[in-house]
Amino acid sequence: MITTWARASTVMLALAFSSAFGFSAQAERWPGTTASIGGAIAARVIAIKCSRPALPSTLTRAEIAELDTYIDERQTAFMTGSKANQRYGESVFPILARDYDRLYSSPDACDAASRDMAKDMLARVRADKLEKQAELKQ
Repeated sequence: MITTWARASTVMLALAFSSAFGFSAQAERWPGTTASIGGAIAARVIAIKCSRPALPSTLTRAEIAELDTYIDERQTAFMTGSKANQRYGESVFPILARDYDRLYSSPDACDAASRDMAKDMLARVRADKLEKQAELKQ
């Protein structure tokens, strides 16, 4: 059983590690200019949780699928890097998704800034995809 202290330590470690690799904690705009696994996870959760009949749409199902593809590809690449990355990814990425899920379970959390964050990360994911395609052509 994971204690509260262990869970808090894991989240703090995740946030520290996330910053080093361009992952993001909650912010009005994502830090930096590139896509990240953590940012894509958060954007996906925001898009799903903030898509309610009374709220303006955040992202379409197709756009959420783009985030899913990016998350799957980047997590796989990260976790195959080493056993430590695999253990880290298996423990931290689900916690990150769970925490964003809890944060955006309240309709009050779904505001224009959160929807802009999701759209911003999708734009970064698309730019990353185009950059990778251009690299493959060279």
